[in-house]
Amino acid sequence: MTDAELDDRLAELLVGYQLLTPAALDRARSFQSGRGGTLAGALTELHVVPPDRLQILLEELTGVRSVDPSLMTVYPDFVERMNLLIPPEVVASLLVFPAQAELNALHVCMINPTDGWTARALESLSGCRIMPLVSHEAAVQGAIEKHYSKHLAAPVRYRREGVREIAEQAYKTRLAAPFDDLLKPAIALMNRNRDALARDPAALETIVRDPLIIRLVHQMLCRAIEGAASDLHIQPDGESLRIRGRFDGALRVLHKIPLAASAPVIGRLRAMAELPIRGTTTPLDARIGFNLVYGRAIDLRFSLVPSVTGDKVVLRVLDRERARRRLVDLGVDEPTRQSIEDATDLPNGLMLVTGPTGSGKTSTLYALLDRLNEDDVCILTAEDPVESRMEGITQVQCDDASGVAFAAALRSFLRQDPDILMVGEIRDAETADIALKAALTGHLVLSTMHTNDAPSAVLRMVNMDLEPFLIASALRLVIAQRLIRRLCPACKQPLARTSEKGRLLVDQLAAAGLSVAAPSMSEPVGCDQCGGTGYRGRVGIFEVLRVTERIEELIIARASAAAIRAQARAEGMQTLRLAGLRKFADGETSMAEVLEHTVPDDQRVESAVERIERVKSLPGTQ
Repeated sequence: MTDAELDDRLAELLVGYQLLTPAALDRARSFQSGRGGTLAGALTELHVVPPDRLQILLEELTGVRSVDPSLMTVYPDFVERMNLLIPPEVVASLLVFPAQAELNALHVCMINPTDGWTARALESLSGCRIMPLVSHEAAVQGAIEKHYSKHLAAPVRYRREGVREIAEQAYKTRLAAPFDDLLKPAIALMNRNRDALARDPAALETIVRDPLIIRLVHQMLCRAIEGAASDLHIQPDGESLRIRGRFDGALRVLHKIPLAASAPVIGRLRAMAELPIRGTTTPLDARIGFNLVYGRAIDLRFSLVPSVTGDKVVLRVLDRERARRRLVDLGVDEPTRQSIEDATDLPNGLMLVTGPTGSGKTSTLYALLDRLNEDDVCILTAEDPVESRMEGITQVQCDDASGVAFAAALRSFLRQDPDILMVGEIRDAETADIALKAALTGHLVLSTMHTNDAPSAVLRMVNMDLEPFLIASALRLVIAQRLIRRLCPACKQPLARTSEKGRLLVDQLAAAGLSVAAPSMSEPVGCDQCGGTGYRGRVGIFEVLRVTERIEELIIARASAAAIRAQARAEGMQTLRLAGLRKFADGETSMAEVLEHTVPDDQRVESAVERIERVKSLPGTQ
C-alpha cells in the first residue's frame, strides 16, 4: 500500500480502538498537512499517541515486526560498513535505517514496508536480500540524524517526491565507477585474510559477509546483466578466477582476477543462492531470486559443478517480467508465421519446437502462449524452470526438489479441464505418451525436444517406442530453430557484388533459389557499440515441418528422417540453411554465422560453401 493508504488505515485503527476521537484525528490531519510527513510522524510530534502504541498499530497494519531504531545501540563501524552497500543519501531520502546484517540479508527499518518498491530498490543497491522492519517516522528520522549526521549535508526530512530518482541515480553512479575501484580493496581484504582462511574454514564466512566482497560480486553481476549477458561463467582455471559472459550466444571474458578471490567470490554466490558457503563434492542447483538489478525483475538460475581446479558456477539470467513478444519479433518470416499460427488455431494436436540448448525454444513457446492467452481459454504449463511469469496462465514448477515430474504434472493437468497444455520438454516415453494422448483427446499440446532438425523429431518419438499411428494422428507441426547473431547496424559493411567473394556469395544464393539486392549483403566490422564483435543482438531462423497426409503415411511406414525431410522439402519446407541464407541476403547477418549454425541441404550448396572457404584465404577478403 502507498504511504497515503497506510495513513488512512492507521487513522481507522486509532478511531476504532478509541485512541483518538474523530475531532482529535481531524486536528492531527490538519497538522500533518501543514508539516508534511506521515500521520504517525504528526501524532508523535503532537504527543497525542504514545510511540509504543503507534509501533504496535503499525505492526498490526503491515504484518511486519516493529522496532524503534532510535533506541538501538549502533557502532560507528557498522554505519561505515552499511555505507558501502546503501549510500547515505539514499538512507536519508527513503527514510530507512539498516539495523542488522546477516550472511545474505539486511534487516532495514522502514516507515512503510508494504510499498514493495523500497525493498526492491535497496536490494538492487546493496546486493543483499532485504528483510523489512516497520518503524514510525520520528524513530527512523531520529536514528538517521544520530548515526548519519557526519555523512549528510542536508537535514533529514520525509519526502514523497524525487526519492526514486535519487535511488536510480545512486545505482547508475555505482555502475559507472571503474571496476578496479571495487576490485582493489576486495583483493586487499582477501590477501590480509589469506592465512586465516588456510587455518580456519570459519574465516570464510567473515569474508563473505564483508561489504567489500558483497559489493564486488553484486557489481560484477549487475554490469554483466545490464550489458545483456544471458549467462555468466565463474571458473577457477588454476592461475586466476575467470569471469565470462555470454553475449548474443558467444562467450566473452569480462574479468580475470587473482585466484585468491575464488573462495570468497564463489562463497558469496553460494550465500546469495541460500546454499552453504563451504565446499561440496556434488553438483548443486539453486536460484538467486531477489532484485539485483534496479528496475528489472531478474532471477539467476545457479548451477555449481566441482572440478579439479575448484568450483565452477554458471548463472543463467531469467527475466521474471518478460515483455509480451510476437513471432515476428523473434525473426519469423511471413510464410513461416502463417504456418505456425494456422497450427495453433487448430482445436487439438501436438506442436513441437526443437533445437539445441540456447536456441530460443522457450521464447517461441512463450510467444505462442501470448497469442493464445485469452479469457475464455484455460492454459496450464509444466516448466523446469518457470522462466517468466505469465498473467492468466497457470504455471507449475517441475523439478526433482519439488518432486513433480513432467509426466505427473500432465496427468494432473488433464483433470483441470484445460484447453491448452504446455510441457517444457519431452524427455522420456512416458511424457511423450501422455502428451500424444492429450493431443488426441481434444487438447492443444505444446512442447520442446532436443533434435537437430524438424524431421528428426519424428524419428526421436518413434524411437521412444511410441506407436507411429498415434504420432501421425496427433502431431500437427514441428518447428526447428537456431539463434544467429545480427550484424551491428552501426558498423556493418556492405559487401560489393563485383568482388570475387561477392560474386561467389551471389552464386551460392542463386543456387539456393534466392536473389539479393545490391546493397544488402554485409560483413561484420566491430565498434564500441557492439564491443568490437561486429554483432549486436540475435535473430531466429526457423524450419517448419507441417504434417500433411503424405508425411502421415511416411510416419506410419516408419520412414527415415531423410525420407520425411525430402518429402517436406518437396512440399515447400524451408530448411534452416535456407532460412539463414535469407537472413544473409536481407543483410541481417553474415555468411559466417549461417555456415556456423546450419548444415548444408545438399551437395550443390556444400560445394558453394567450399568455394567460400577458399575465398576466405585470399588477400583482402578476411
